[in-house]
Amino acid sequence: MNTNSFKVALLVAWSLAVQAAPAQVYSQNVVGYVNRQFNQGNNLFENPLENSPDNLTNLFHQPVPNGTTISVWDASQSAFNTTSEYLGGAWTLNLLLAPGTGALLNAPSPFMNTFVGYVLNHDGTGLTNAFGLTTPSPFAGPNGTYLLGDMTPIADTGTDIFLNILGRLPNVGEQVTTLSGTSSYLGNGNWDNVPTLAVGDAAFFTVESAPEPGTFSLIGLCLLLAGWQRMRAAPSSPVVGATHPMQAT
Repeated sequence: MNTNSFKVALLVAWSLAVQAAPAQVYSQNVVGYVNRQFNQGNNLFENPLENSPDNLTNLFHQPVPNGTTISVWDASQSAFNTTSEYLGGAWTLNLLLAPGTGALLNAPSPFMNTFVGYVLNHDGTGLTNAFGLTTPSPFAGPNGTYLLGDMTPIADTGTDIFLNILGRLPNVGEQVTTLSGTSSYLGNGNWDNVPTLAVGDAAFFTVESAPEPGTFSLIGLCLLLAGWQRMRAAPSSPVVGATHPMQAT
């Protein structure tokens, strides 16, 4: 598990934004920074703060090891289809990584990066205070595998991972996969292995649609009625070793 630290640079909801206007302009957004340690090898991460434009040049401020690569996931193809490499002090592709968008970083050596920007709510809106966290709208995409992280820079555990990232509780059988393993949801709040995402972490989400409410009970009722109707239509036959009611004396 990667080591992350999160600190809100201003511990108030009202932070000063210095702009090129004669008078000072105040912003309601909370400003913060995240120190993110990247290990040698593969790291699943996401951009934890809004710092538009959210491109690689603007997100990575400290020196990055030459040869570091960042790859973005294509859920429709279930594959990493675009990769940028840090060579000679610049990225070959200045990819955009909006908060919550997961990516794979491969580093030839460990390094630290400090992400700086505005703190967002789970739903992607600007956070104006520390007590107004709201979940996003329920995920409406197709079944598949997605690489995602929490737009809000906080640690998530268990079902909170689904609530804060996908806006709903997990369905039975859905999974959260990190570099350290896969956690499957068993239902009733239980996991085979409780997943945890630190600040700035991303994970693969295996998303499956829930069955329509009452589908299985309705099917069972139809089968029961059909069987009952067949029993009524079938002629009665005596049971071996028993006296038929019509033959009773």
